[in-house]
Amino acid sequence: MVSIPHDDDSVRLCDFCRSIDWVQLTTGPFNHRKVVLHDGQLKSGEHNLGLIRAAATASTCELCSMVADVSRTLKPWWPIAQFLDQPEKITCALWSGRNRLGSSVQTSRLAQADMLLDVLSKGLNPGYSSDNLVMQKFFDELGERGIFLDKGADAVGDGGKGKRRNTSLNRLLVHAGISPVKWTAQTFLQLHPCLHPVPSVDDFTTREEPFATFPTGRIVHEEVNVRLLRKWYETCSETHGTKCSQPLRLASDASWPAKLRLIDVRRQCLVEPPEPCPYFALSYVWGDETTPFQTTSFNIDAMKTLGSLADQELPKTIVDAMELTKEMGVEFLWVDRLCVVQDSDADKAIQIPQMDLVYSKAAVTVVASCGTAIDGLAGLNGTPRNICQRTARVAKDLSLMDVLHLDQSYQDSRWTTRGWTFQEGLCSRRILIITSNQVFWSCESAKFCESIAFEAFPTTVAPNDVVFHVLSGHRVFGDFGSTNNFAYGELDSMIRGYCNRKLTVQADALDAFTGVLRRVEVNTGHEFYWGHSVSARSDESLAWCNIRVNKVQFPSWSWLGWNHVLGVTRAAPRQVLLEPELEIMRLSLDGKAAKLVSGGKEKKLESVSKIDMCGIDHSISKSWKGSTTIDPSFLHTDEDGQFKDSGRLLFWTSYAILDIEEDKIYKNVGEQVGELKLFWPYQAQKPCGKHSFIVVSRKYDDNSMRVIKAERKLNVLAVRWEDPVKHVASRIYAGEVDEEAWVGLGEERKWILVTLT
Repeated sequence: MVSIPHDDDSVRLCDFCRSIDWVQLTTGPFNHRKVVLHDGQLKSGEHNLGLIRAAATASTCELCSMVADVSRTLKPWWPIAQFLDQPEKITCALWSGRNRLGSSVQTSRLAQADMLLDVLSKGLNPGYSSDNLVMQKFFDELGERGIFLDKGADAVGDGGKGKRRNTSLNRLLVHAGISPVKWTAQTFLQLHPCLHPVPSVDDFTTREEPFATFPTGRIVHEEVNVRLLRKWYETCSETHGTKCSQPLRLASDASWPAKLRLIDVRRQCLVEPPEPCPYFALSYVWGDETTPFQTTSFNIDAMKTLGSLADQELPKTIVDAMELTKEMGVEFLWVDRLCVVQDSDADKAIQIPQMDLVYSKAAVTVVASCGTAIDGLAGLNGTPRNICQRTARVAKDLSLMDVLHLDQSYQDSRWTTRGWTFQEGLCSRRILIITSNQVFWSCESAKFCESIAFEAFPTTVAPNDVVFHVLSGHRVFGDFGSTNNFAYGELDSMIRGYCNRKLTVQADALDAFTGVLRRVEVNTGHEFYWGHSVSARSDESLAWCNIRVNKVQFPSWSWLGWNHVLGVTRAAPRQVLLEPELEIMRLSLDGKAAKLVSGGKEKKLESVSKIDMCGIDHSISKSWKGSTTIDPSFLHTDEDGQFKDSGRLLFWTSYAILDIEEDKIYKNVGEQVGELKLFWPYQAQKPCGKHSFIVVSRKYDDNSMRVIKAERKLNVLAVRWEDPVKHVASRIYAGEVDEEAWVGLGEERKWILVTLT
C-alpha cells in the first residue's frame, strides 16, 4: 500500500493508518470503474485487532484508539465469538460504498432498488449490463471531466472558493472477522468525515458558518442549541414552498380540525384559536403515571383562565415542549391529554377520528422519543442528555467521527413501539425527533440532524429508496415524510407495521389507526369498515393471514380484532374490481342487514391490474353454492331509523367440517384438500383435529403486478360456533382449499346463512 504523506506532524497515526488516503476514501469521488468492487463495496485494507489495541495502549494512533475502544462492544457472533478475548486472531477491515445525497439528475437512481440489484448482478456476472449501469457510467465520466448536470451542489459564497459540494457520500464501515474479512462481517464502526478542527453545532447558527464540500460531522453539546432547530424550521417555512407546507400526500384535505383546542404557551392556558394558525403538536408516550393531570369536563373552564397551566404540576415532557414551542417563535401547542376532554365521549367522538388532521395541520410535530411524559425532552429546558461522540484526526484538515449508532436511541425508544404514535408520525408534514442524545429534523424537502451538517446538501428520501443507501444508512431518515403517500397499495404494509406496535388499552386498536384509514380514504376514495376496504375485494380481505394471535373485543373477522398479530398480510388486497362470489352484508344491533358500502353504491375506483379469469365463470362456482340473496325482511330500511352497527357480518356460504394436521386440511378419508395460510408453529400452537370451515371468497394469484389470475381455489375460514343453531360463528384461522375437492365433499358440504362475529 502506498504511503500517503501527512504534512502535519501533530497527526498521530500508526503506519497502517498513515498509509491510507483518508481524504480520498471518505470525501473523494467514488469511481467503481477504477477499483475492484465486491457486491458494490470497496475494500481498502485490513489490520489486526491485536496490533490496533497495542497502538491504542501506546497512544501512537488516534484512530486505533477509537477503533480499540469501540471494539470492546463486539458481539459474540460467529465466526469471532470464541476469539473476543484473543484480539490477535481478529482482523478489522475497511469497507466503503457509495451513498447518494438526495435526488438530482445525476444521483436520483443510485439508491433505487433496481439500481442496487443491477450492482449486485454486475458483481456476480462481470458481463452483465443494464440501462441504469450505462447511465451511471456516463454520469461518472462527465464528472471526471468536470461536467455536472445538476447545479444544486455548486458552492455558494466566499467560503466555498469555487469548490463544488459532493452529490454522493462514501459510507465507510469497519468490519470485524477472520481474515480475509468480507463486507458481510460484523460492523462495529461507521467513520464519517469531519473538518478539522471539528466544528460544533454553535458554528452553524451564525452567518459565517464553516464551508465543506461534504456534510461534515460536528460536536454536539449537552444543551440543545435551539437556534439550530429554529433555523431548520424557518428554512423549511421560507424556502421549501408548498412541497412541505402542503405535501401532496396530505394536501387533498383542506379542512381544519373541528373544535380544536390549543395551549397558548405564553399565556399558559387553553384557547380556541383562530383558524388557520401555526401550532406545534406533541407526539409522546404517556407512560405509567397513576393519576396523570389531564383535561376533564370538570376543570376545562378553569384551564381557559390566563396562567392556569402555570399552577399545575404538568409532566416534564409537556413543560419542555411548551418552552421549546415558545423558543421556536410559535404561540400554540397541541397535546392530547390537555386538548381533548378525557372523560367526554362526545368530545372524543369529534377529536379521535380527526387525528390525521390535527397532526397534518400542525406546523411541526415534536416527537419525544427520549422517554415518557415524565422524562422531559433531552437537552432542552434543563433536561439532561447523554452525549458520547468519538473522533480521531487522520489528516491536516480531516477528522473522522463514529456515527454507526447515530439513531440507535431512536430505534430503541418506546415511541417506536407504541400504537398511537404510528399514525402521529405518518400524518405529520414536519417533524422534530428528540432522542436521548440527538435531535433530527424531517420534512418533505430535507433531513437534518445535530451531529452531521446536512443543511447545505440535498437530503430527500424518495419513494422506493433503499434507506440503507441514503443519508449514511440510518432508519430515522426513512421513517418519515414522502416515503409514505397513503396510497391504497401501501395500506397492507402500513397495517403490518402498525400490528407490530403495542397498545396499553387494546380497545384503542381502531382509534389509533383511524387517522391512517381516513387519510387513505381521502386520497384514494376507498371506504373502510373495521379496518377493511369495502370498495374492492372486501371478501378476500377476510382471509388475511394471521400469526400468533389472541382474540380481543373487536370483530373476529377483522385484523383489528386480534392482539399480537405478527406478519399480517393480505388485509388490503390489490385494488382490482371483481364480482364477489358471496353477498356479504353488515348487521345492525337489531338484526337488520345493510350493504358494506354506505349509501348502497360503490366509489368510482379503477383496477390497477388486468384480470384473467382463466376460464372460471359462474358455472364453475354454482356447483358448490346456492342463492346468495338475503331475505328482504332481514334488510335495513329508512323506516328502521339510524343503522346501529354491531360489527357482525351476515352472508350465505358453503360450510363443511374438515381435519387439520400439520397446517394441512384433509377430508375425513385423509385426502388433503387445502392448507392453512402462513402459520409459523414456533409463534403459536398448531391447530389440529376437526374444525368447521366456511367459504369467504375465490382465491386470486396477484403475484404479478400486471395481471391477477383467478384460481380454482377458495379462501376459507376455520370458525368456532358461538351459536350452532343460529349459525353464529367467530373466526379462528384462514386457509385455502381446492375448489374441485370442496365440490367433491358432496353431502358433507352445506349451504347456510352465517353470522360472523
